[in-house]
Amino acid sequence: MSVAVTVTLDAEVAVIGVGTVGSMLMWQLGTRGVSAIGFERHAPGHDRGAVGGETRLFRMAYAEGPQYAHLLRSALNCWRELERESGTELLVQCGGLAIGSAAGRHVGQVLASAAAADVPVELLNHDQAAQRYPQHRLLDDEVAVLDTQAGFLRCEPAVLAATALAEQRGAAVLRYTDVDTVLDNGDHIEIRAKDAAWRVREAVVCAGSWTDRLLPTGWDRLLQPRRVRLSWFAARDPAMYTPDRFPIFIRQTGRRHFYGAPSIDGISIKVAGLTTSHAVDDPDRIERRHSQEELVAESAMVRDLLPGLHPDPVRTDALTDMFTADGTPFVGRIAAGSRLRIASGFSGHGFKYAPALAAVVAESVASGTDTPLAFMSPIRLGRI
Repeated sequence: MSVAVTVTLDAEVAVIGVGTVGSMLMWQLGTRGVSAIGFERHAPGHDRGAVGGETRLFRMAYAEGPQYAHLLRSALNCWRELERESGTELLVQCGGLAIGSAAGRHVGQVLASAAAADVPVELLNHDQAAQRYPQHRLLDDEVAVLDTQAGFLRCEPAVLAATALAEQRGAAVLRYTDVDTVLDNGDHIEIRAKDAAWRVREAVVCAGSWTDRLLPTGWDRLLQPRRVRLSWFAARDPAMYTPDRFPIFIRQTGRRHFYGAPSIDGISIKVAGLTTSHAVDDPDRIERRHSQEELVAESAMVRDLLPGLHPDPVRTDALTDMFTADGTPFVGRIAAGSRLRIASGFSGHGFKYAPALAAVVAESVASGTDTPLAFMSPIRLGRI
């Protein structure tokens, strides 16, 4: 005669990786009264993954497609809610520019997505854009699309604020705890780190560039960590680059694609994407310094297209982020009926809608249902 054994749980849900999405998920679970335990290999807000770099862009006119419109509208409310609850200023809506050829794909996608999602934008012709935003040197065929709801987010304070609120609501965050094994035992999930183990009802892996290490065999074929470079340049006239005069921007000039944000320290302006990111085998072993070749390419682009900046960077850094083959994240159960979920592979685009995405995941975890984001389904690319 067999006897049923009841497993004692340490929490209802485990969140593995308390970074961009993990911190927001912990906050949203706490809002719903769901007990959670978070595992972070460093500490929330660290600069070794995709959180570092002072700012992240927020946009409503989203070239990636109108399927993100609901998340972005919800995210705007969530960011303001997080600000109110934490007493921290996080989102500065200084406007945003999409710059490129009038006949090019980039501008066309932004306009089409904005129209489909009913996002108000203003199309500036070459002369209007050059007069209003002289910080940019535009080519003859280039125009700009102004999204007045766009702006930038203070990324490290955002993660710290969400984590603090989660802990205030009873969540446990285990800092400097490197998870090495996640086991789906059918009726519960077991988390192992060194000589310790925890048991939970469900788990969500949102460990950024380290996500594939914690998933079953085969996921490494669908996820790829990449090294992303960031640079900061000094302005010749800093007053020209304050948030009220210099909106965030994303620019596609020929094959050159880059983006930037206004100064938040009164000295330097962040410009990134100046050189293409590349795949790395081990996110723990990346070169954070920029090579001489990278610096020369960055300087040439800034000298050519942002003449108001000193062309040689005053500061550089590099971080890693997790990418998918199609640039769309994996969010949901890793298999039908599994107690293990994933929220990763944001491919450099996830911060802006992170709290809204976390709210959707938290609601599905709390109710035991599938995550209702079909276009982000982890199984959309076929079985592992």
